[in-house]
Amino acid sequence: MSSQNKMETQSKLIVLGLVSNPEGEFLISQRFDPDFPEAHLKWDLLGGSNESGESLEETVRREIKEESGLDVIVKDLIPETVSMTWERKGGGKGHVTVKCYNCSLIGGEMHLNDHKIQDLKWIKKEDFAKYDFLPTVKNFIELI
Repeated sequence: MSSQNKMETQSKLIVLGLVSNPEGEFLISQRFDPDFPEAHLKWDLLGGSNESGESLEETVRREIKEESGLDVIVKDLIPETVSMTWERKGGGKGHVTVKCYNCSLIGGEMHLNDHKIQDLKWIKKEDFAKYDFLPTVKNFIELI
């Protein structure tokens, strides 16, 4: 890789799901990423990168199923977009644009299915303040 390529900004579109269950709880995930100390052991919402040819709704459904084993109905898009840039190890910058959908649990069996997730947990809305969330997620949970 040339030094010019190392200095380029790598951008991704990330789609998250704010998943609720019939009891009014929300699903959160704890990141396990020692190579990214800013995110390691912080709490997050399930989701991931939008793939070519995939709608945003398809992305969030697929990512939630892959990461947790759960099936959801994707409801409305939360009217907020978060953009974040950071310095990457080895040079260059990383950039994410993050969108988030409200989702409802419809089935599946919850299990950890991603090496970058330490824990999955259902919590009440009033308990959000007790958890150390990634900055991008804080913007979305403040709107519920």
